[in-house]
Amino acid sequence: MLEVKRYAIDPESLGGCRIRVSFHFKELQREIDPVVRANIAQYLAEATATLAQLEAEEARKVAT
Repeated sequence: MLEVKRYAIDPESLGGCRIRVSFHFKELQREIDPVVRANIAQYLAEATATLAQLEAEEARKVAT
């Protein structure tokens, strides 16, 4: 049976993306292993790019 996942905040939403960026940033600050830091930095870059797109979409909605 297909299980429907429910989240307190939609991870694909603007708010969810902001939280993901914040989480990865804090995680990167704490990590000391350079290999792990590199992986976290890649996750952070991807999340930041997504956040930039969502912020631009939101700005266009407000501007119209």
